[in-house]
Amino acid sequence: MNYGLVCTHCGMRYSNKVQLFRCIKCGSILEVYYKYPSKIKLIGEKITHSRYRNLFPIHGKLFTLGEGGTPLITYKMKGVNLYLKLETYNPTNSFKDRGSSIEISKAKELGFKEVCCASTGNMGLSTATYAERFGIKCYIFISEDANKKKIEKIKKQGAEIIKVEGDFNTALETAELFAKENDVFLCGDYHYRKEGQKTIAYELTEQVNKPLDFIFLPVGNSTLLAAVFKGLEEFKRFNLLEKLPRLVAVQAKGCNPLIKAFNNHIRIRYQHPKTIADAIAVGYPTFGFEGLKSLKKTSGIAVSVKDGELLSAKKKLAMVGIFAEPGGAAAFSGFLKLYKKHPAYLKNKNVACIITGNNE
Repeated sequence: MNYGLVCTHCGMRYSNKVQLFRCIKCGSILEVYYKYPSKIKLIGEKITHSRYRNLFPIHGKLFTLGEGGTPLITYKMKGVNLYLKLETYNPTNSFKDRGSSIEISKAKELGFKEVCCASTGNMGLSTATYAERFGIKCYIFISEDANKKKIEKIKKQGAEIIKVEGDFNTALETAELFAKENDVFLCGDYHYRKEGQKTIAYELTEQVNKPLDFIFLPVGNSTLLAAVFKGLEEFKRFNLLEKLPRLVAVQAKGCNPLIKAFNNHIRIRYQHPKTIADAIAVGYPTFGFEGLKSLKKTSGIAVSVKDGELLSAKKKLAMVGIFAEPGGAAAFSGFLKLYKKHPAYLKNKNVACIITGNNE
């Protein structure tokens, strides 16, 4: 599809030929906007990431490692039709691969030889894996206290790791400056990654094959929340979805700036991360503004969970053969908390939880 870029805050528009990730006017994050056709053609019958090729901002080859098409299973829960979307079945065990496919494809299309990104771990591993496979040098900016096992996995993919004093948001600022000064393609939680992650919404719609009432998903940078909302809206535009489900954002209590903003009707404020869920330990979410809009437009809910609740959810999943890191189990943890405290919300509803990763 033909597309351009637009600021999520002030609405200023840019050509897709410019290499910008933030608005020149106000500094806010950009997103892709499309000149939508009246109809859209999906590719083939098999549900995979590549099936939605015509809904991507890619004009060249789509570089893929077989991401997407992840299992959707039912989980027995009294009074609720509960589905778990297992993103741990992606090539690097997390949903991040969907976005990496789009970003690396775009970098190749534009002729870049190097990419960089800031990460808490999973995104760095995914970006490094795709870059190594498709012949691009990769730099990963990561905080010094990041998950050591994830750092070792990233190293094995040949990426150059640059440790940064501070948390993820410090690493993010450093990566953005590095990309600008060295003409390196900037990967991470920006508009092209969001376009890859929205395929989770497409797949859920096609796999469940009935209207969902709720989708629970974890929030770190809030890219996934904004992406799922966009994917749902697009399917509704093309009459592939009847109604939008309510989105439920789940954050660790030790790092829940988006939920505090949503519940208190205030702007998002930075919060120093204090949680074992490193995958979602983001003190100031890049797509926070869009995430809040996604919740408001779907009459959504925001749930905070303690680290102990994350570990309990992780254990419950393991008991039925589903393995996830604490952040990857956050959506399920949020579901369990809401199910216990407000069961009437979920009674006889069709509910999906996105299990996002397993890279401890």
